[in-house]
Amino acid sequence: RVGHALVPFGRRLILFGGRQYMDNSFDAAMHCFDLRTQKWTRLTVGGESPRLRTGHSAVACSGAMLVFGGLGNSGEYFNDAFVLRLFD
Repeated sequence: RVGHALVPFGRRLILFGGRQYMDNSFDAAMHCFDLRTQKWTRLTVGGESPRLRTGHSAVACSGAMLVFGGLGNSGEYFNDAFVLRLFD
């Protein structure tokens, strides 16, 4: 995977977006890597989720992941922001 965003959240890392390196397909899924168990889990996004994107920025703050900008799968550049709330 390339062009994704990865932010720390407690003892986990939260991954959003990006694209597959081999076939260049975009992915809007969220995944969680647990640093204790060394296992990946796919997360469910409730409500409106950001469109497919790569090359975006993200930061974790106050229990949320803020995602900004990036490049869409049709070649459009985004100038939007989403707040994805993270829960324990």
